[in-house]
Amino acid sequence: HSHLLLSPHLPFFAFAVPSAGYLLVLDPTTQPPSWSRLPLPLPPRAPVPGHQAAAFSPAAASAGLLAFLSDASGHKTLLLVNPITRTLAPLPLCPTARLSPTVGLAAGPTSFIAVVAGDDLVSPFAVKNISADTFVADAASVPPSGFWAPGSTLPRLSSLDPRAGMAFASGRFYCMSSSPFAVLVFDVATNVWSKVQP
Repeated sequence: HSHLLLSPHLPFFAFAVPSAGYLLVLDPTTQPPSWSRLPLPLPPRAPVPGHQAAAFSPAAASAGLLAFLSDASGHKTLLLVNPITRTLAPLPLCPTARLSPTVGLAAGPTSFIAVVAGDDLVSPFAVKNISADTFVADAASVPPSGFWAPGSTLPRLSSLDPRAGMAFASGRFYCMSSSPFAVLVFDVATNVWSKVQP
């Protein structure tokens, strides 16, 4: 499972420039802080005859891993990229067709969890924020495993913004919802979403 080869835990800030094919990295531990440019091992954007090339956009990051999400609507591809080792690993296709979902990523030393939520394609011309899909991978299990867990249902009247992303703390993902404003909370252990309103 190449997607379990995680980056070393280094404190740095990264700014993805996928259209240019590189990542700008700021190392705050050096004096003065230093910038580096790392090439991104993303698939080429040039189309193959008879096929349209997939384009990918930055979607989430955790513990040195970057997640890129396919731009095309439908069953999304999530690519995990280790910019230090230049490893790229596609996850299996997301089980639910989506347009522009919100993505969360939480990586540990031997495991990671990726959440793809909202913007369910209910028809070719309509989307609704109905569900979320969760990919769980663990290199410590025997044999190493990686799978899409059963889907979860988003709270009623959720309106996720994919640009806002998700944060992870204490076994839960958090993301913003607007109209009405709220914070959505996804408990990984119970596979349940809840809503916290002001």
